[in-house]
Amino acid sequence: MKCAVIYYTQTGNTEKVAKAIQMGIQGTGSECDLLLLRDADPTRLYGYDLIGIGSPAFGVEPTNVSKFIEDMRFVGGKHAFIFCTHGTHPENFFPSIYPKVRDRELVVIGMANWYGNCYLLHMPEPYPTAGHPDEVDLQEAVQFGKDMVERSRAVSGGDTSGIPAPPLPPPPPPPDLPVGPDAHREEGEKNIIESFSEMLRFHKEKCRYPKCRLCMENCPVLGIDLSMDPPVLAEPCLMCEFCARVCPTGALDIDEWVAAVAAETGTIFERFLMSAIDQAETEGKFRRLLPKEELKLDTYGYMVHTKHPSWIVGKGPR
Repeated sequence: MKCAVIYYTQTGNTEKVAKAIQMGIQGTGSECDLLLLRDADPTRLYGYDLIGIGSPAFGVEPTNVSKFIEDMRFVGGKHAFIFCTHGTHPENFFPSIYPKVRDRELVVIGMANWYGNCYLLHMPEPYPTAGHPDEVDLQEAVQFGKDMVERSRAVSGGDTSGIPAPPLPPPPPPPDLPVGPDAHREEGEKNIIESFSEMLRFHKEKCRYPKCRLCMENCPVLGIDLSMDPPVLAEPCLMCEFCARVCPTGALDIDEWVAAVAAETGTIFERFLMSAIDQAETEGKFRRLLPKEELKLDTYGYMVHTKHPSWIVGKGPR
């Protein structure tokens, strides 16, 4: 069996899981190519029997992943599995990505998710999922890779009992969840998170382009082009903060946006995200590696990572 694991990674969490899945697939004697999303050709996947697609969950799948799936061709009838890494809530990911994969006539034979550390500057630091994915998670990913090969072989032999049911729509958030001033915005008005592009500041005098292209090369949706006049910034945008985090000089400044979002999301984090983690732990779905007493819910990433860059590509936070 010839397999491909195609993934998008930003902080390295999804890459670790993807490599473990590849190891599991290879452990069955199958051939498996590991492909970064940007290096994979969506029109040249017809040589694979089993195709895995993974990414971090930005609530749903990132738009670069959606676009890749939309562009896939000549894969009808082939088997696929979907996976993600996330900081807390993965339940929106699969209902969003599953129908897109099925629209390409792929047979989805498996779905899986793993916790990963969250490094967003507007989120508390350390994040409650710090330490994930760990060795236990990665061994689960190895087993998942083996399971996908075995299931694919079973389905090819006519046994479809292992194919998972389509994911159900996630439940709505609690109706009394406080969301600050955004709860009172006018219809059509952007909330503070959606105001990233308007609040992003570009300091041309600090920019090292064309010697430095880190923001352009690491934007997952190619939403930055400093060769244009005026420069294209955050068009389109995932609001992932990565452009500012990898900028070595602070030429891309999101301080105003990060502080504003952090001020609005403090209560939401405690009520919506922390409660979900506590529930997952109670249900045995989350292993807490960072003791609760070490959490600092009043300390955010932007307060800790104050140097430029705050993230070094290939190495991690600074």
